[in-house]
Amino acid sequence: MKIQLTRNGARSTGPGPCQEPAGWYRHLLAGGLALTIACVPVSAALAQDESGHDSVILARNTAPEPFHHPREKTFMKRQWGVEVLYVRQTAAGYMLEFRYKVLDADKAKPLFERQTKPLLTHIETGARLIVPTPAKTGALRNSNPPLADHTYWMFFANPGKLVQPGDHVNIDIGKFRVAGLIVQ
Repeated sequence: MKIQLTRNGARSTGPGPCQEPAGWYRHLLAGGLALTIACVPVSAALAQDESGHDSVILARNTAPEPFHHPREKTFMKRQWGVEVLYVRQTAAGYMLEFRYKVLDADKAKPLFERQTKPLLTHIETGARLIVPTPAKTGALRNSNPPLADHTYWMFFANPGKLVQPGDHVNIDIGKFRVAGLIVQ
């Protein structure tokens, strides 16, 4: 195929792609497909479905289940005066909501300090997500003094829906740390 350079750019002067049985576009397409397959971080397994045909099953690479001590929740209640309820997706998956219940307001005060910046770490990718701070509303978390027997929340940004339900996350708020939470 010959290419002619013109004032408006390059254009082909040879036969078009439909007329070439083994054109450059096929090589480009094959190379792009090979690159895509090589870059996708999934594992595949061959299985047979109900009809007996072979099919490929794709699965996300996941971290192993973190070990939780049987009395970990008791430690959180005694040390920090809080009970962790859950982390789940919200806002169509673009935010993660962390909910916890304050049992002892004095012990939970460090979690409500404004200068402390909460951080959520996605275990599978190592991505670190923050609490957004819009100009009009301020940080999307509670920072007023805590009250006992009240449930509190904070939102973490989840750009590109990186963290999905079933993934594992760690939450750090100053010296407070919750490890291995499973996103709902």
